[in-house]
Amino acid sequence: MEVNLTIGQKIKRFRLMNDIRQEEMADQLGVSRATLINYEKGHTTINIDVLDRLKNAYPQFGINEEEVSKPKIIENNIIDFKVLFDVLYQNKRFIFFLTFLMMFFGIGLSFFFTKYYSSQISLYPAKKDLMQGLGQFQSLAVGLGMSSPTNNQDFNIPDVVKSRLIANKVLDQQWINQLGIKTTLIDLWGMEKAPWHNFFSNHILDSALIKDKAINEFHDRIEVLEDRLSGLIRINLTLEDPLISATVANFIGEQVQNYIQKENSAQSTKEKIFIISRLTIVKNELEASELELKSFKERNRGYEDSPDLFMTFSQLYREVEAKKQVYLTLQQQLELARIEEVKQTPILHVLDRAVPPSKKSSPNRIAFMIGFALLGMLFSTFRTVFIY
Repeated sequence: MEVNLTIGQKIKRFRLMNDIRQEEMADQLGVSRATLINYEKGHTTINIDVLDRLKNAYPQFGINEEEVSKPKIIENNIIDFKVLFDVLYQNKRFIFFLTFLMMFFGIGLSFFFTKYYSSQISLYPAKKDLMQGLGQFQSLAVGLGMSSPTNNQDFNIPDVVKSRLIANKVLDQQWINQLGIKTTLIDLWGMEKAPWHNFFSNHILDSALIKDKAINEFHDRIEVLEDRLSGLIRINLTLEDPLISATVANFIGEQVQNYIQKENSAQSTKEKIFIISRLTIVKNELEASELELKSFKERNRGYEDSPDLFMTFSQLYREVEAKKQVYLTLQQQLELARIEEVKQTPILHVLDRAVPPSKKSSPNRIAFMIGFALLGMLFSTFRTVFIY
């Protein structure tokens, strides 16, 4: 720093001895009057280019090589932040120019990226109001050595949403975009167009390959969020058209509802068939037990007076009563199963339907602007330090 102060003092002494005004010398050096004052006071490091202009404008001003040498930003592995800030300050116009140039470039570049719109539909599972009698029947059936089907299915909704079944239904449909034009998602994504490198060949795109590629793309565009505590399910779909995005999201919700409703109805039908088969068996067993009890009473008129006969009667009677109870329970379950089979209560309720988004989800122009501005600032800063 002593070198800078010495040069600054020499400049001030030379200027005063030669009666040179600050404005005049500043103009010769290509700097402002305030910068010249900082040079003279030693507050600012004198750029080597300024020293060259000083020698050219005033040859009689003597500067030796040691004084002309630039101060180092890093010396003995220690960064001189004062020198660093002085260098950056002296090149502030270049740094600001490149920063703003890159910022506007980022904003302009964002206009060339495809716009994407995200829509969301929220589904809420209905309370499972399944017939409690079925659970009781299962316990009774197990006690009698019978097997019974599962009375309710637990669906993994995210797996259903991302199934090929749903994907195929979505891809096979035509959707109306915001311009009122019908299109499929495959056409929207341009998947049926041959790649540019096959432009001059007779390459024919395989429809099955296109479908598989479209399904994978569809799965990448959809996100399913499930709250394990509340059971709330959010389906996010991102597409290039806001109207198609909302329409397809609602369609997915409806298809998931229909699929689960259909599967539950089929399960109820299986349960009904199972109960009917068991009802027939138990009815035959009950009739056989009643016939056996009747025959016993006819053969043994005075069974009340014999302890052994009365014990046999009691066993036969309890068996008849137990099978009556099973038969009555099965009849009740059959009625409940028939009701469950035709019941149209939705398993999933739509809490919030998707609406066409008014704003795009990407690209984010602010992120582009900030990112390219930082890139420009970093590049101009490193370039300035490197050249120095």
